[in-house]
Amino acid sequence: DLRLKSVTISMEPSGKYFASLLYEGYSCENQAAEPDYNTAKILGIDYAMQGMAVFSEKIETGEAGFFRKNEKRLAREQRKLSRCVRGSHNYELQKKKVARCHEKIRNQRRDYLHKLSRKIADSYDAVAVENIDMKAMGQCLHFGKSVQDNGYGMFREM
Repeated sequence: DLRLKSVTISMEPSGKYFASLLYEGYSCENQAAEPDYNTAKILGIDYAMQGMAVFSEKIETGEAGFFRKNEKRLAREQRKLSRCVRGSHNYELQKKKVARCHEKIRNQRRDYLHKLSRKIADSYDAVAVENIDMKAMGQCLHFGKSVQDNGYGMFREM
C-alpha cells in the first residue's frame, strides 16, 4: 500500500549525510481513549534559570549545561580556525572540527531532553507547561547562553 513520494538528502556541516524518506498511503488512527482528569496524574512545569525547570512533583534531572561543559574545547577549536588561511585545506579540516564540536553539543542536549521527556510522558497522563518567549528571555538580562543551553523550546516540542 505504501508508495515512496520523495527522498530528501541533507548534509551536516561536519560532513555527515542523512536521507529522509516520505511515504504516501500510511494511515494512523487515533487510539487514545478519552482521558479522565479526575484520576489522571498531572505534572506542571515552570522554567527556571538554574537547572532545567521546576516541576510540581519531585523529578530527578541530571545536570544539563552541555555548552558550558564543552565551551573551552569549542573555543580552542575556533581559535585554531581563526588562525588558518581562509580557503586552505587546513581551514576546511578545522572548520569540520568546529562543526563536530557543535554537533556533539547538540546531540548531547537532544539525548538528554529525549530521555527526560520520555520519562515524563511514561509517568504522567497530562503535562502543563509554562508558555514563555525564550528568545526574548535570552536577549534580556544577559542570560542568553544559560537560556539557550537548556534547550527549553526543544523540550517543550518533545
